Amino acid sequence: MTSTPGFERNKTQRTVLRVLGVVLLLAGAYLLVTGGMAFADDASSSDVDGGFGPILRLGAGGFLAVFGLGALNAGFLGAQARYAAGETMPVVKDSAAYLSDGEGILGVGRTAGPFCSRCGVRNDGDATFCDSCGTALH
Repeated sequence: MTSTPGFERNKTQRTVLRVLGVVLLLAGAYLLVTGGMAFADDASSSDVDGGFGPILRLGAGGFLAVFGLGALNAGFLGAQARYAAGETMPVVKDSAAYLSDGEGILGVGRTAGPFCSRCGVRNDGDATFCDSCGTALH
């Protein structure tokens, strides 16, 4: 089983943000729907009440929905970053290998040179020692 990335405190913060985001989003959706229905009833009614209740409820619902989406975004930011890295890094690696004729750019995309038998890192073609662990290359 793999461990959850980040510190233990971050795990708690992510959980709080996720729960808070869902609660705020549901409350915002409820206020948006009820405020919209009340606003439509007031707009079609011949009585002029003059109250700001429905429009304030719509506004509050909108703000709660936006804050809920923001909290959910912050709560799932690590998962989004891991997904984006998994999608983009293979392309970056292939592009770096293509553009640099196998030498790589800052070590990304290196396809030329020996592998280290100890740690498995690919090194420069003329390297005597591993860049990562310092073991002599054969």
